[in-house]
Amino acid sequence: MLRSARRAVGAVALGALLAGCGTQHAGEPPQVITENSPASGRSPLSELPTAPTGGLARGLTLSLAEYETGPVDTYVWQVAVQEQWRSCMARYGIEDFGPPPTSEVSAIAQVNLAMGRRYGLSDVEQARKYGYHLPDDLPEPAHWEPEPGLESTLFTGSGPEVENGTHRGKALPQGGCRGEAQRKFPTPRTPEAQELALTVFEQSRKDARVVAAVDKWSLCMKGKGFDRNHPIEDLGAFGIQVSSPTASDEEIAQAVADVECKKSTRLIDIWSTQESGLQEKAIKASASALTNEKNLKDSTIAKARQAYEKAAQG
Repeated sequence: MLRSARRAVGAVALGALLAGCGTQHAGEPPQVITENSPASGRSPLSELPTAPTGGLARGLTLSLAEYETGPVDTYVWQVAVQEQWRSCMARYGIEDFGPPPTSEVSAIAQVNLAMGRRYGLSDVEQARKYGYHLPDDLPEPAHWEPEPGLESTLFTGSGPEVENGTHRGKALPQGGCRGEAQRKFPTPRTPEAQELALTVFEQSRKDARVVAAVDKWSLCMKGKGFDRNHPIEDLGAFGIQVSSPTASDEEIAQAVADVECKKSTRLIDIWSTQESGLQEKAIKASASALTNEKNLKDSTIAKARQAYEKAAQG
């Protein structure tokens, strides 16, 4: 159960932000989080955070981070893909192609979520406002599909308006404009690094210094009136339902105590240090596979960054 929870958190950054629509290829992520802002209004890459911006995990990164596809990488890649979609569709006369822009706000929220809750709640201000609930700056993914008819045909490369791979005598890219974008900006997946991160996380939980820090945290929580054994155990067993609309006063009190005890016991500092050390050893043991995967990811992200900067300049 805990392993699946770690996998879910690790997948949030890529899965929730990846491009998608109702006509995506099998195996592609189905949804995209969007906002109502033009590409030209996006922040410079240098202003986008790659580590939590607040709380006890502020500025925290781990050794495997450079090998994984992070939330900002995914966001930049999505912008590049959508710009490529629009450019391609415009070549065939569709000037107002409709996918709403990917959300920068959500990408930043994903940065804070991915590392900021790796060891459980870490931001006391969020705890006071939301308890264990997720902040409200992480909207539900929007569903989008190209308009039926010509727009869908040009996007997918398949439909009655296409004859022998052409539309009105003009050749279509294989797989339509979607296929063209996929070839130019392949999905930057890093399964080797993500699987290794999950494995090492489980190892770090058993590290003697981490176990000792967790015991101190648990003792601190008991001293505040909360019978807790581990910071990432199932909250439902304590009557906390994070699926409920809002946090109760009792939940907020426990969440605040949780973060305060992490601070007094230095739990996050100790755990992240031990995990990062274990990751460094794992990186050396899997250097070849990780480097090959990283090179492919970096190549795609480098091209995506160029497209992002071009779009941001308007």
